[in-house]
Amino acid sequence: MELGSIRVTTPAGSVELSPDRSHVIGRGREADLAVADGKVSRRHVELVPGPAGWIARDLSSNGIWRDGVRAKEFAVDGEAHVRLGGSNGPEITLRASRPVRRPPAVVDNSEVQTVLSGQGRGPEPGRGPVPAPAAGGARAQPAGAASEPQGAPEREAGPVPALSGWLRMLPTLVWLTAVGFTLGALVALS
Repeated sequence: MELGSIRVTTPAGSVELSPDRSHVIGRGREADLAVADGKVSRRHVELVPGPAGWIARDLSSNGIWRDGVRAKEFAVDGEAHVRLGGSNGPEITLRASRPVRRPPAVVDNSEVQTVLSGQGRGPEPGRGPVPAPAAGGARAQPAGAASEPQGAPEREAGPVPALSGWLRMLPTLVWLTAVGFTLGALVALS
């Protein structure tokens, strides 16, 4: 999920705060966003970005009021109107969008083949590709040798149809079925 910024509107103006860290609203010089009012503490409200969205935390002794009710901490989902230092204190508006869920990347496995142990083993590490036998029984030439045209045109390499993969696995599947049947018969007889 990707968290967006939060917009804070105070009597002095509006500011967009980034989700890279927490931000403090208060009357003090160390506050990220200053609200000049006697009811506001030096460090009054902390806005904390999290995986589920923005959280507003009361750091003051005077409190924060959301929709007329004193709150110690709340999630900012959409727009929230908050009063600082009392139900009649200065109002700030917090506007946060919901975290954006990114869909998982789609992996295309259409050309991936399952190779059973001992079948279709690839080249050993450090060695080049294993040469495939040429059409018509001709021998493969060493790498770098000039190739002469043979009588038959060569087939282009491409994805093997899925059916041929199943056909290659058929002997193994038959063997596994026979073993399962034999084990089942032995259990039934004992």
